[in-house]
Amino acid sequence: MKMLSYELSIASDAAYERLVAELVFSDGSIVVVSQERDIENFEVGFQSPQRDGADLTDGPTLVDLEVFLGAIAEAKTRLQLLDIPSAPTH
Repeated sequence: MKMLSYELSIASDAAYERLVAELVFSDGSIVVVSQERDIENFEVGFQSPQRDGADLTDGPTLVDLEVFLGAIAEAKTRLQLLDIPSAPTH
């Protein structure tokens, strides 16, 4: 079983109104953590790299659950610290 590492970055993406956290795993998979609904509600999106048929026979690549949950918690904390809501417009 191949364990994945990840890199976390906080980014401003044109597809989102607020900052997002991108977790890029060593196999090319990307997990995006966003707070588009509001600052207290987080959503997680998954993007997988294209794989050919030979890769599929190897079975899924697994991420240790504690590493994954830690990565999500770190992303959430960094977003809460960095994404300051703008003042309401009247």
